[in-house]
Amino acid sequence: VQDGPMIVADVVVVGIGVSPATQWLDGTSLTLRDGVVCDETLNAGIEGVYAAGDVCRWYNNLYDKEMRVEHWTTASEQGAAAASNLLAVWRGQEPKPYSAVPFFWSDQFTARIQFLGRCDGDETPHIVVGSPEERSFVALYEKDGLLKAALGVSRPRQLMPFRKLLSERATFAEAMELVATFVAT
Repeated sequence: VQDGPMIVADVVVVGIGVSPATQWLDGTSLTLRDGVVCDETLNAGIEGVYAAGDVCRWYNNLYDKEMRVEHWTTASEQGAAAASNLLAVWRGQEPKPYSAVPFFWSDQFTARIQFLGRCDGDETPHIVVGSPEERSFVALYEKDGLLKAALGVSRPRQLMPFRKLLSERATFAEAMELVATFVAT
């Protein structure tokens, strides 16, 4: 670290992010800002032009902010939503907002690390099942009484139900009701 001390670790996992390849779009009328800027329907501001995947920076109504998610599950879901919206407009119908809970995972040796939601750094984490020492746990992230995100390490069955709660803007108390069902079974 910068102030001198060394942190000893057996394994270090580093996520460095992705820079979207938008250079080929320079000079177009598209708005480029860390990706192709889109509205909540994934429309890129030009009739008939939609974006999906790592390059898409869209307004997510669920989080009331623009975001760009760098994972293939989002790319797949956005691709389907963009195609559906393009066809809807072509048929004279209204396009639908794409409001999804970001989700990614990584398999690291024998551990599956999964994350649902979005953290901005000011949430409070709570380990609600298992423990980091066991390398098997679920942590929930709370802010202002709301569930904001969930992290699971080697607990996929217990983690994934939180995606629905996050999509419903559940309170932290509602999330803890779900946790109680894990302990009861």
